[in-house]
Amino acid sequence: MENFKSFGKKVRIPFFPGFTAITGPNGSGKSNISDAIRFVLGPKSSKVIRAERLTDLIFNGGKHKKNPAKYCTVSLVFDNKDRRMPIDSDTVTLTRTIKRAPLKNNPDNYYSYFYINGKPASLSDFVNLLTHARISGDGYNLVRQGDITSLVEMGPVERRKIIDDIAGISAFDADIEKAEKEKKEVEENIERIKIILDEVERQLAQLKRDRDEAIRYKELQEKLYEIKAKIAYKKKIEIEEQLKEIQAQIENYEKERRRLEEIKEKRLKSYEEMKKKLESIEEKLAESGGEEAKKIKENIDLLKTELAKVEERISYMKKESREREKEKIDLERKLSILLSNLKNKEEVLKNVENEFSEKKQKVDELERELSNLKEQISQRDKSAVELSKELSNLRKEYFELTDKSHQLSLKKERIEESIKNISATIAQLEESKKAYEFELKDIEWNIQERIKEQSKLAKEKERIEKELFEKQREEALISKRLREVEQSIRVLQREYSQLKAEYEARESVKKGYTNAVLKILEARDKGLLKGIHGTVAELIRVDPKYEIAIQAAGGQRLQAVIVDDDEVAAEAIEFLRRNKLGRATFLPLNKMISSKPRAKALLIIGEDKVLGFAKDLISYRKDYESAIWFVLGDTVVVEDLDTARKLMGGVRLVTLRGDLIEASGAIKGGSIEDKIEFSQIDRSRIDEVEKKLSELTSEHNSLLERLEEVRKEIHELRRKNEDISTRKILDIGELQARKKEYLSKLEIVEEELDKKKKEISIKEEEKKKLEEEIETIRQRIEEINKIKEEKGRIVVNVEESIRKVRQLEELLFTEKEELLKLESEKKSVQKDIDVLLSKKQDIEKRLHEVEERLNEIEREIARLKRSKEEYKEKIEALIKVEDDLTGKIKGLTEEKEETYRKMVSLETEIDKLTTKIESYSDLITRAQYRIPTVEATLKEVEREASKYGIEIDPSDLPSIEALKESEKLVEENLQELEPVNMRAIEEYDHQEKRKRKLQEEIEHLKEQKKNLIKVVEEISKKKKEKFY
Repeated sequence: MENFKSFGKKVRIPFFPGFTAITGPNGSGKSNISDAIRFVLGPKSSKVIRAERLTDLIFNGGKHKKNPAKYCTVSLVFDNKDRRMPIDSDTVTLTRTIKRAPLKNNPDNYYSYFYINGKPASLSDFVNLLTHARISGDGYNLVRQGDITSLVEMGPVERRKIIDDIAGISAFDADIEKAEKEKKEVEENIERIKIILDEVERQLAQLKRDRDEAIRYKELQEKLYEIKAKIAYKKKIEIEEQLKEIQAQIENYEKERRRLEEIKEKRLKSYEEMKKKLESIEEKLAESGGEEAKKIKENIDLLKTELAKVEERISYMKKESREREKEKIDLERKLSILLSNLKNKEEVLKNVENEFSEKKQKVDELERELSNLKEQISQRDKSAVELSKELSNLRKEYFELTDKSHQLSLKKERIEESIKNISATIAQLEESKKAYEFELKDIEWNIQERIKEQSKLAKEKERIEKELFEKQREEALISKRLREVEQSIRVLQREYSQLKAEYEARESVKKGYTNAVLKILEARDKGLLKGIHGTVAELIRVDPKYEIAIQAAGGQRLQAVIVDDDEVAAEAIEFLRRNKLGRATFLPLNKMISSKPRAKALLIIGEDKVLGFAKDLISYRKDYESAIWFVLGDTVVVEDLDTARKLMGGVRLVTLRGDLIEASGAIKGGSIEDKIEFSQIDRSRIDEVEKKLSELTSEHNSLLERLEEVRKEIHELRRKNEDISTRKILDIGELQARKKEYLSKLEIVEEELDKKKKEISIKEEEKKKLEEEIETIRQRIEEINKIKEEKGRIVVNVEESIRKVRQLEELLFTEKEELLKLESEKKSVQKDIDVLLSKKQDIEKRLHEVEERLNEIEREIARLKRSKEEYKEKIEALIKVEDDLTGKIKGLTEEKEETYRKMVSLETEIDKLTTKIESYSDLITRAQYRIPTVEATLKEVEREASKYGIEIDPSDLPSIEALKESEKLVEENLQELEPVNMRAIEEYDHQEKRKRKLQEEIEHLKEQKKNLIKVVEEISKKKKEKFY
């Protein structure tokens, strides 16, 4: 010990053999030594070692409180040579330390440390070691003052409990009781959860129908959103196309306008040149014509000036007309948008008015219902007063009877308590009796079992040896099969290596193939392309006798590559194109078509020196039939050219020397230089060997796994056999002695039990009389309750009506608030409509003014054009007069006239060009004004489409008409389902999860119950093994 209670220094106290007690004067520290031992053994309470808290065990400095310690340490050293403690050491030292560690908010804070042979441990480690050695801190290992007197004076039952505690039986009983209690709690929880589960299942049954309807409604709603999204997407596509078309039109119009402006610019330049030339001619004519010609010239110039003014005025008017047209288009666009907004607002107003009307009708109905209820309540008030008095009298009688019943119940409880105590004693006696009977039966059973055990062990040994023989036999069979498989694998590996080597050697010297075909075969062998079978030449087997004939008949088609399907062919073609490797022919087996030989070919078969159809003289897989037909068709093989010449015409022939006669009569022959070689290696055999090798390898692995399992089973069986061989049969003499002892105990318990049963019978009679009296009172109370229920129902109805009135008043208040909101919304929408109508009138008025101004401009342009024509006529007349006056200078006059005609022609052409340019400008302006409207519509449609958040496949879009028909049908289905409880889906899922959770909890509790039963059985078994 160190710093423990009164021991301020380190003290070592040896307990030598034969040590039994500690003696000494009062206050010398005898009890502190026993407290130190208990401190290490770990008592359940610190009060057992006479301390309020563990820090009180630390040396406090003695009487003068000098140098108080901060910690205390106690070590117990046990002799463990017999290994009662499960530690491989002759001595076991258990050390416990308490160390102060004060905190601001907890000055009494401390830490507790445990050590076993100097190594850190825990209290549970201490308890496990001590329990194994049957040592307890709360037991009677240490006998204190007064313990012996207490043991002598106590009753047999209490003394038995102490003996059980010392022996360790009570610990087992406590564990069994705890497990049984936990089992009972588990069973109660299972029942409780089952009740909840039944209720949940009933709710699920009710919710399922609502959920199914809600899911159907949701699916239809999603379908409706999808249809609407498709309609919006379809509109979007149409609007985008319309927008592209408008932009394309603008580009074309601008292109054409630029072209016309360039032409106009050239014509204006020519016009100016002509004008200068005319002025020069006129000057010459004026010089030659005298005074009169000058006056005519002046008049012509004056008229030309007026003409220019008119033309300028016309140009101005046209410009103003274009501006007014632009303004008109803008006003029409604004009016269109305003009308659309006005229509939307009117629809909103209509909806609000409808909702307002419905809400108003609902408010009126609620007011009528409230009025009726209030009237009914006023009529019931009078009868309710009389009923209340009657109910008051019944309550008084009810309380008197209840009080009497309570008094009788207390008396009954006291008798029951007495019965309970006697029953407890009887239960203890019966438990003891059962325990003794059980022990007797157990002893008898053990005696019989130990007699039978020898024969049972012999049978078990025989069974194990038989099973061991079977497993060894299975091991031999598996080993044999394993050797066979390994031999087969080696044979196939040699064959596969040989075939592969021959094939690769053959492939390395391929001749006649194009670069593209070689690259395809290379890609196949490297695994870059899948589904490639090979070339026709590679996949057919040809007798050397017919090789030249088949080469000539097949030609370059023998290089054609046979593939699985057209998708593989397309992939291979893309591979060639991507890598620029050339071209090749591919024969997709899923698309190739076979045909029948022509009549002429069939007729010559069987003729002298006719060897047969080329396709019949080679061997190939049946599924290559259509590909081989493509290469060879109905070509017939004959012996020589003379035979072929006799049979030629309408049939394709080939000789053994390679001469080819086409059905058309064309003959091809001579020496063959470049030829395609046929493969002599059966590639399908390689694939077959590879497949078989893979299967045998898989079987080999499975056999190895099974062999390992069988060997483990053999090892386990041998271990069990050895265990049985080493087991011993116990002696039954001890059991016979215990049987005699328990028979004596059983006789004593039975006598005491009879005495207690007579005592409890008297108490039961008293209890029965009290129960009869209590039952009479209970029946009267039930009768009063029924009367109260009947009489009180009327009062309750009145209270229910009052409660309903309050609910209706609250609902009416809410509905009126909503009605006011709707009225406010209605006014707000109406105000918006009035504003829009005012704007509409302003736009229409301005539009009317613009249209009137355009009409005025048109009339003015028409008048100016007439003036222009008049001026032109006058100018032409004066020019004619001028020409008459200057006839003597005819050459200049003719030149002048020619120049003037050209100028007029140019002027006319310029006017036409100007008109066309203005028309295109007008078209461009109109198209440009359309773009914002179309773009606004497009944005609206895009907003609508994005609102649904659905991805649309543009390749699978039906017409808008079909979509609208589907939309109408879905909306009708939705209306048929309404109203729908959409929360049923969430509620059903919630209840379903709850059901699963409850089922899992039940399974968990069942497993827990099973484990607890197993624990009870194990504890009982350990108790039996230790104490009986």
